[in-house]
Amino acid sequence: MADDRNLCLRCIQEGPLRDWLEGVGVEGDCDFDDDHTSVPCVSVDEFAEEADRWFQANYQPGGETLEVDPDPDSDRVYHGTEGQPYEEIFAEELGSSDDVLDAVIAALPDASHYEIAQGGEAYYTDAHNFESIAAAHAREKADQDEYWFANRYAFEWKDFCEQVQFSSRFFGIKEKLDELFGKPEEYGEGPVRPLYDLAAGQVIFRARLMDGNLTEDDLQVNGAALLGPPPSARTQGGRMNVEFIPVFYAAFAAATAIAELRPGIGDSIAIGRFTTHLPLKIFDFTVFDQRAADRGRFYDHSRYDFITQMQDEISRPVRPHERQREYIATQIVAEYLKSYFGCDAVIYKSSMQRDGAQDNRNIVILHRKAFVGTEDPSVVSYVDWSLQEVTDVRYSTVDGNPF
Repeated sequence: MADDRNLCLRCIQEGPLRDWLEGVGVEGDCDFDDDHTSVPCVSVDEFAEEADRWFQANYQPGGETLEVDPDPDSDRVYHGTEGQPYEEIFAEELGSSDDVLDAVIAALPDASHYEIAQGGEAYYTDAHNFESIAAAHAREKADQDEYWFANRYAFEWKDFCEQVQFSSRFFGIKEKLDELFGKPEEYGEGPVRPLYDLAAGQVIFRARLMDGNLTEDDLQVNGAALLGPPPSARTQGGRMNVEFIPVFYAAFAAATAIAELRPGIGDSIAIGRFTTHLPLKIFDFTVFDQRAADRGRFYDHSRYDFITQMQDEISRPVRPHERQREYIATQIVAEYLKSYFGCDAVIYKSSMQRDGAQDNRNIVILHRKAFVGTEDPSVVSYVDWSLQEVTDVRYSTVDGNPF
């Protein structure tokens, strides 16, 4: 039903709606207050149409919120929306009497009862709150800024990878890595140190697939050479080395060494056991991934965010056909850590072994003249080898269930 009653300038407090009424109103007497005579007036319906335009230009349905029950014994979560009920917003904007407010709200253009019965939805509803569009944009920007800050190193690493893969890998690279990694001394401070010396005597494992070029007789005669890294002329590019520059890839657990080969059921695997006989200066990307009763000391480390984000990036699984391109960035990082941090080796999480019951760390001893032997420059000694046959391959989904 139309509402042609006069609503006057004096019924509305200062603001954009009062300014509009003052500009378009026709002098008359107000129908809501007998004392308001000879003042600019418009009909309630006209005012409500303008109020609707103003509201939809400045407000929107509030974003969803979740609120946890403050009771520590309760696990209930309450769903809500940002902002206020639309009635409260109009009340604050109009600053009018209840009669005027009720009249304007009743006259707001919206879906009719018939339209709602046919499946339409009312815009002005108590089912959710409304919030200022400006406030929503400010909140979204704050959320984006917080997300960027929380993941800043992952984004910087992505930019670095794109540069060296698709743009330039020879100029300006050290400066990029200096910005990303910071100063070496930052990693050797505090109770948890990503940069440290690994004591001699560490047992590590390497694995090779048994085939026509590798037999048990061969291993009995020369296991140290056959299970160690290949010579330069036969060295292929890997996660931490370029072609023709050998490094010593190994794992801290035999199961992890096997997983890195991605073997199939029925494959036979030769596992070589080695020990380090010299201390190694390590850059450890897994240092904050260990279990500890007091993890607070981890978060306090100045490079915690960097290491935790970089660990996932460095250890990300790479498909065989992508290796040549995807390994460029990590190969450069290995050279950088060797040259500018003085590292002998890098520890990173296996991309193929995520079983929490196993030690899923890999170690790569960076390039040197020799690796396996009892004297300098060799750093690891060969102990023995064993033969394992793969009888089962299992996969787990994100919910932790194997299938």
